[in-house]
Amino acid sequence: MKLQDAEITKKNYLLGGLIAVTVLLSFAGFNFYRKRQIQNRMHLQAEVMKQQDIATKAIINAEENERKRIAAELHDGVGQMMSAAKMNLSAFENDIEFKDEAQKITFDKLIGLVDESCKEIRSVSHQMMPNALLKSGLASAVKEFLDKIDNRIIKINLHTEGLHERLDSNVETVLYRVIQECVNNVIKHSGANKLDISLIKDADGIAATVEDNGRGFDINDKQHFEGIGLKNISSRVAFLKGTVDFDSSPAKGHW
Repeated sequence: MKLQDAEITKKNYLLGGLIAVTVLLSFAGFNFYRKRQIQNRMHLQAEVMKQQDIATKAIINAEENERKRIAAELHDGVGQMMSAAKMNLSAFENDIEFKDEAQKITFDKLIGLVDESCKEIRSVSHQMMPNALLKSGLASAVKEFLDKIDNRIIKINLHTEGLHERLDSNVETVLYRVIQECVNNVIKHSGANKLDISLIKDADGIAATVEDNGRGFDINDKQHFEGIGLKNISSRVAFLKGTVDFDSSPAKGHW
């Protein structure tokens, strides 16, 4: 009887051990399955983000290449033709017999108009692809862009730190376009007469601040973010893995 009880007890232990091992194996298998699911999900997310980065980079590169092409055509094509037209008009001036002083003044105004058109074409082509950005870097390019803005329209103060060395060309191009877009938005929409811009690079990265004394806007109003300008700013900064903070309200604006 004792032998049978011992045998039963032994079988019970074996059965219990087998059940425990089965439970442990099932638990381990479930954990392994969950882990693989998480890994696969993370891998998929990483791949999606990678493809988004590639797509965004391709779009930005396409935009910049198109800007370069248009800038070159403006400068080398239209600009050269306008310059030739100005020289021809100036050459004709000595051969024309004006009936009166009014005709002479009109002709001088025509030459002046052509001259201003030449300057405008050069200015636009340089803004689209500034030589300073290619040669000297971000700080010089931003300063050159701001120097072209009439201070009677808006007074702009630029402060830069830590930009003695060149940044990655993509970073410089994107940040230049962001500053350009911000300034254009301020001039067009804010009604400001003062604008402060700072570009500071340190060990943590680079920070750009654009602050104006304009009318501001309600950052909770989604209509302000439906335009191309603010979308461009956000998408370009996101491409650099950065963030954009809008701190504004009616009668108070900074970015």
